[in-house]
Amino acid sequence: MANILIEDIYRQEDFLSPLQLKLIKTLDQQGPQTRKQLVNSLKTPRTTIYDNLVKLQKNRVVEKFSRNNGKRGRPKVYWRIKD
Repeated sequence: MANILIEDIYRQEDFLSPLQLKLIKTLDQQGPQTRKQLVNSLKTPRTTIYDNLVKLQKNRVVEKFSRNNGKRGRPKVYWRIKD
């Protein structure tokens, strides 16, 4: 189901920035990622990554979720392509 959405997104290239396309492709190929993982793989400042993830989230392309590993502290936040 996610592949259909990805194909639709690729058709809308004119509406997306090159970085947003890279984010979508990375999440599609590698699965859910934390912001830190995306920063490292795309070699882009974390605020730039976050700003673009929020824009994609507002357009209902990606969503964030958290995983609690049972330990103390704040759970990690992951981003994935919305189904």
